[in-house]
Amino acid sequence: MQNSGFQDALLFSSVECALYTTERAGFPVPPHWHYYGEIVRVHSGSLKVQREDTVHILSSGDAIFFNPLTSHSLDYGQPGQPASYEVIRLDMELFGDLPSYTPDLRGMFLEAEHRGLPMHFTAKELHETHVDNMIDQCVQEYRNRAYGYDLRIRSLLYLVFTGIIRRWIDAGFVPQNYASRIEPIYTLPSYIARNIQEPLKVEDLAQYCGLSYPWFARKFHQIYGISCKEYIERVRLFRVEHYLQFTDCDLNYISQHTGYADCSHLVRDFRKLRNTTPGQFRQAYRSKLQRPASFPKTIDIQKENG
Repeated sequence: MQNSGFQDALLFSSVECALYTTERAGFPVPPHWHYYGEIVRVHSGSLKVQREDTVHILSSGDAIFFNPLTSHSLDYGQPGQPASYEVIRLDMELFGDLPSYTPDLRGMFLEAEHRGLPMHFTAKELHETHVDNMIDQCVQEYRNRAYGYDLRIRSLLYLVFTGIIRRWIDAGFVPQNYASRIEPIYTLPSYIARNIQEPLKVEDLAQYCGLSYPWFARKFHQIYGISCKEYIERVRLFRVEHYLQFTDCDLNYISQHTGYADCSHLVRDFRKLRNTTPGQFRQAYRSKLQRPASFPKTIDIQKENG
């Protein structure tokens, strides 16, 4: 079993959605695993999916869920017959804003798998709970990336999870506060995302995981495909892009809220990874908008109240 590598992972955010075809490079997809959860739904045609030691044939409209670290592969459902499929990759750690009576989603899905509850759902089952439509909307929102797309996708995914869990409850599953059974290093993406405004140090993250620095550095690279330092840089850049696209905040404000020492460090890293300046990136994005947009401005609460 091998990790699929970070190039096949989330784009340094909590969710990534895409529509693929079997005609793309890299198909069939060999056995692999990753730190995030994944939903695969067949859009047309069929797929043969191996999940750990079990083979599933997914017909048009069917979907399957993979827990973090679950080995899986994708192949043609019918030899040589093309198919298309939607993929939603999600960091389960970032879906934690739940009512007090609800266990954490990651732990609940792992416990459901441990109990042998189904992770393969037919088109009929998905349609009965409207999950099929919600998955379609997630992919569409991610493709358009209009203001608030990440919030809309997260809201839709809560509904997807609820639909799945209700089917399990109908089959006798009782949600409890299950332990997630995942090492801390696999929760780092969400930890980094929640604390990206802080001056994160690799040494402190190694300590958070209870590992020596050399062992942590090797294991992080093995799991995510890049160094921890580079990962933090890219998460920061991804957050900067959101500020540039959806707000009128200046670079000083953005640097303070994305963990940069100052504005010049932000500009230097942005140019290195994006081959353009933040100002040029913002202008290019706005020039693509079909109509004028009103961008929220930063409000100084003390001034407003003063």
